[in-house]
Amino acid sequence: MTSQSTNVRISATDFGPIASGAVDMRPLTVFVGPSNTGKTYFAILVYALHRVLDGFPRFPAIDGQRSFLMQQYRKDQTSTDTAKMKKELQDFFEKFENGNRPLRFSDLPDSMRKSAHVALNDPQFLGTYLETELERCFDLESLNNLVRLSARSKNMRISIDVIEEDRILWGFQIGVSKSKYTAEGNIEDIVLLPAGRSISKHYSTIRKGWQKLRTRQGTSASKDEYPEELLAYDLIYLALDSSHETHYLPAARSGIMQSHRVITSSLVGRSTRGGLERFPELPTLSGVMVDFMQRLILFDKRRASSSTMAEIAKALENDTLVGQIRAKASTSGGYPEFVYRPQKSTEDIRLSRASSMVSELAPVVLFLRDSLRIGDMLIIEEPEAHLHPAAQTQMAVTLARLVRAGVKVVVTTHSDWLLKEIGNLIREGELGERTGETAQQDPLSSVLSPSEVGIWLFRKTNSSNGSEIEEVPFDRVEGVEPKDYEEVAEELYNRSAGLQNQLAETLGDLKQGNE
Repeated sequence: MTSQSTNVRISATDFGPIASGAVDMRPLTVFVGPSNTGKTYFAILVYALHRVLDGFPRFPAIDGQRSFLMQQYRKDQTSTDTAKMKKELQDFFEKFENGNRPLRFSDLPDSMRKSAHVALNDPQFLGTYLETELERCFDLESLNNLVRLSARSKNMRISIDVIEEDRILWGFQIGVSKSKYTAEGNIEDIVLLPAGRSISKHYSTIRKGWQKLRTRQGTSASKDEYPEELLAYDLIYLALDSSHETHYLPAARSGIMQSHRVITSSLVGRSTRGGLERFPELPTLSGVMVDFMQRLILFDKRRASSSTMAEIAKALENDTLVGQIRAKASTSGGYPEFVYRPQKSTEDIRLSRASSMVSELAPVVLFLRDSLRIGDMLIIEEPEAHLHPAAQTQMAVTLARLVRAGVKVVVTTHSDWLLKEIGNLIREGELGERTGETAQQDPLSSVLSPSEVGIWLFRKTNSSNGSEIEEVPFDRVEGVEPKDYEEVAEELYNRSAGLQNQLAETLGDLKQGNE
């Protein structure tokens, strides 16, 4: 079984339709529950956090933080003895040069530790990055629009904790209300480089990168030009090497895949100055929708993912689509055209003429081939949409295969069939562990363990107008299905039995009357 070095807990209060709730992210995280309870809201929140934080690393890495820390460091230099700070850096480097001891956060120069904490606690830094990304993803003018309208406090809170072996490595929380905006975070004394990892080797790599950058800029590449005050920060990022992408497949994929060329052509036509003058008020799209469409427009079949991802994509085509998704160069523009070729056929079918199932699964195949990498996160809304029950169970297998390959998967679903098959895959994983028969080396293995799967129920509460979140634990008998699924099934059965009894009684009365 694959394992993650860190766990992530994301919490939200008075966030859209969500009154309160927390989710512990797993390799496979599933959101279930009635409509309008916040499943999509939380999925987009995960997407925004993952993008802002460049994944969920052991150390808070935020785009732009390097320049921010540099500014803080130089600001301190104006009010502090510069020679003292330089000596601090020199002592730091000499102490860890040979890698004889682990490098901890507390070992960094005081100014660096101070700047790292400022980045988390200054509402104008990480808070602003997250605010901008959430407004973009939800297509909002203000983050205040996400505050739950019926909330008594009118104060939305979002927090994230990165945990390793039940210990919080770092955490961050923002609060949003109409009158104020707050940010609060903390970094524990975590190990940044284990013993045996020589700083000298990392330092050499950093210097070479700096020299290449200066050469490209046409500036002298003297090694003495490297700003020593960036050393500690650069060492952290070089050591963690935790950059991972996140990909969001929104609902209504079928319609987008069937009409994306028309939508793209229309947008391109309006992007000129003349087009803007003719259509001064263009409607806007949510950030997740824009990101998805950009992936399609910029699709490059030459940019292949790993062989494992290609095998998973091929299995999805063979087992479910019974055909192949192909990308063809468009004759009318620079963006590609996607077509479907059934097995044992030499003719391509445009997605607008193919079944909705093909259009729904086409982007999954394309993302597997072109975009997904090990360590990335894939978020899919309603992967069961337009799929036959048998295809829904096959989709569950595909999701499990992605987990086995090292992709973090988040889905929202209403599918009983999908959940039933996930339960079976967990049982299969437990059985393999007990018998010693595992298939870890098989790229198409789909077994799961209970610790790798998190099923989170979003449900409306009687005490408030919002929803709450609770985990649905795995049960060897019941699987991972919420209780309300069982209640719906029982209600349907009772109704069916009652109608059958009434029908039998009616037929009996008619028979007696005829006699």
